[in-house]
Amino acid sequence: MSQGTSSSIHVRPPASPVCATLSPPGSKSLTNRALILAALASGRSTLRGCLDSEDTQVMLRALERFGLAPAVNHDHTIVSLTGNGGPPESLAEPTRAIEVATAGTAARFLTAVLAAAPLVTRVDGSPRMRERPMEGLLAALREQGATIVCLGHDDLLPIEIHGARLRGGEIRLQRPPSSQFISALILAAALADAPTRIVLEQGTPARPYVDMTLVALRDFGGDADWHGPDTIAIRPSPLRARDYTVEPDASAASYLLALPAIFGGRVTVPALGRSSVQGDARFCEVLARMGAATRQDAHSTTVTGTGGLHGAVLDLTDMPDMTLTAAVLALHARGRTEIHGVEVLRHHESDRLAAGACELRKLGAIVEELPGGLIIDPPAQVNQHVAIDTYLDHRMAMAFSLAGQVEIRDPACVAKTFPRYFEVLADLGMIAG
Repeated sequence: MSQGTSSSIHVRPPASPVCATLSPPGSKSLTNRALILAALASGRSTLRGCLDSEDTQVMLRALERFGLAPAVNHDHTIVSLTGNGGPPESLAEPTRAIEVATAGTAARFLTAVLAAAPLVTRVDGSPRMRERPMEGLLAALREQGATIVCLGHDDLLPIEIHGARLRGGEIRLQRPPSSQFISALILAAALADAPTRIVLEQGTPARPYVDMTLVALRDFGGDADWHGPDTIAIRPSPLRARDYTVEPDASAASYLLALPAIFGGRVTVPALGRSSVQGDARFCEVLARMGAATRQDAHSTTVTGTGGLHGAVLDLTDMPDMTLTAAVLALHARGRTEIHGVEVLRHHESDRLAAGACELRKLGAIVEELPGGLIIDPPAQVNQHVAIDTYLDHRMAMAFSLAGQVEIRDPACVAKTFPRYFEVLADLGMIAG
């Protein structure tokens, strides 16, 4: 593939409608959940279809520090490891911090598990990860018995964790800034001395990610479920090793499914359908609301372009990671699109609402930035040959690669979740040579 400079790549629309079966890599969210649950389980687990990316490598390196020696096949899609039967009991190089880079799942999940471990551990991350919120999670883990010292700013990484036997009982949370807080506390509660009730006083953003955690925990023998609309009950029980297959990443699939909606043709993503545990598998409903033809059965999703998209009012509370894909669809649609319910995006790899609004304006859109969303009026014609800044955010790079004739700066950031993304576009003739 041809790059304009060492740090940018030129993307163009496909020369003809895209007609293809395309498979994204394994789910980042499911891979990291499965890795940490396998580490906590008794026995040897084999995880198939894993994502090989920066975020999952961060988790694997942490498990290596726990002495678990994961065995990885040649393409890093199969991981086998023998779990500890509980939280880690030792740490290689104990004075060196566990580095989580920009991986929010690793930062929150590892912090929760280490709070239940008989260790003193430090956790640190990238400059952006040091800005991302940890406050509600740290407060809840302290209430459960762990001692957590912030080594920089209050309630942010880096932290030093003095693990303890977690007491269980009731945890009450205001609406947290990320569903990862709740998923992390579910993992911690599975290791506690007594049952735990997590009461979400104002609900949770991205609830399907919490559901994903509950399903994965039960898959490994855990005992946790919803009790009413806003209470989760977790009863400690031994976790058991298993063979586990990771689904294709529904978030990554959104870019592939958007291709025919924007440029015409038909794309099928196999092994990702209605039976998926990922909330983002429902993104085909957004595509249908905006004018694409969609078909989804239990195990596959197909999108067919209809020659025209139209704006829509979208509440993406349950799938906030789909916001940027929807925003670029709005760029190609007729009429106004409104996106609401995604204030959580202020605290991701970038402030995705501010960053997305800035780049949409470069492309000619009129954009109103809301505290928790965007209002987008598309241009009569999308500006071409625009240089898109990606803010080191993989979702900015992938979503805006669908904008038209654009230069994507810092394309390597897609390694966080979809390392071969631009190779897929190259195979479709979309990389300018």
